[in-house]
Amino acid sequence: MNTGESRKFLYLNSSNPAKAVQEVRKVISKSEIRDFGIDLSGMNVLDAVKVLALTSSYLYKKQPEEKIKFRFASGDIKNIVSMLPLKNLEMVV
Repeated sequence: MNTGESRKFLYLNSSNPAKAVQEVRKVISKSEIRDFGIDLSGMNVLDAVKVLALTSSYLYKKQPEEKIKFRFASGDIKNIVSMLPLKNLEMVV
């Protein structure tokens, strides 16, 4: 994250990806997507990819031009996500 950036991150530590997606959907429906990102550092890689895929689809349906920023503990998730047709996701450090 850039030091000049005032983005807030939603920390998702749920072991249930469906609950995590519901939490993200609530935030997306209430606020501008530009105002926050998702921190998936507390999740395992498979659950994090599931959350990203479902969140990406929901966001594309609601606001196709927007991108969602996300953080993850490892850069390996970037390789996995890049293989999927999820163009509205952007990993930040």
